Amino acid sequence: MARLFNALAALAAVAAGTARGEELGQIRGRISIPQKFAQGLPADQGLIAAKVIVDGGLHMALPTSDGYFSISGVPAGPHYLQVVHPMLVFDPVRVEAPEAAGGKTTAYIADLEYGRGSKLKYPLGLAPVGAYKYFEERQEFNLWSIVKNPPMLIGLFSCGVMFLMPKLQPMLEEEKRLRMEQEAMREGGAGAVRDRQQAGRSERLRGYQGGSAPAPRDEVRRVSSGASGGPAVSRAYSGGCVGLG
Repeated sequence: MARLFNALAALAAVAAGTARGEELGQIRGRISIPQKFAQGLPADQGLIAAKVIVDGGLHMALPTSDGYFSISGVPAGPHYLQVVHPMLVFDPVRVEAPEAAGGKTTAYIADLEYGRGSKLKYPLGLAPVGAYKYFEERQEFNLWSIVKNPPMLIGLFSCGVMFLMPKLQPMLEEEKRLRMEQEAMREGGAGAVRDRQQAGRSERLRGYQGGSAPAPRDEVRRVSSGASGGPAVSRAYSGGCVGLG
């Protein structure tokens, strides 16, 4: 849409300039292709393939072997200049030709939104800013990209676990055995204490029954008469009082 508008504006300027008999000017400049772009170009796709057009093709010129170009018959006013190349990208340029004879021509990077961009030197010095990509470049083989793949990471982790588990199993068994021995020792010590307490009670009870030792305070014992089926005798001691029943 912007190109069509610029072309119509240029046609109107030419018509108005012709009607008023104004003197037409020219646009001059040079195209250069840096080495970083030239080394990837075929032999027939260098400067010989470039073309300079003004106002959508209203004016046109081909650069020389050195890249110089000149477009004559350009009326006064703003113009839209493009460098067309099948493989290289050039920034469009807004050229403002002077209305008065002997005036100074100015040029800017064309901005479709604001009209003027960065100011350029005149005569123009134009160079490509990029290259067209018609095909997607094939990615080179990269072993690291395979290793970073999530399924590959999961597989490597599983293999590592399978390899390390047999080595860790004896350590785990030894730790488990030591823990069980410690628990057994704690339980054995508690059982020995209980056995000693039980033995002490039995000794005191036997000593009381044989008359060799006084019975402990507030302790009640029931002694069976044996297998003869006789009456059971219970003795209770509390505060030095003895009762038989």
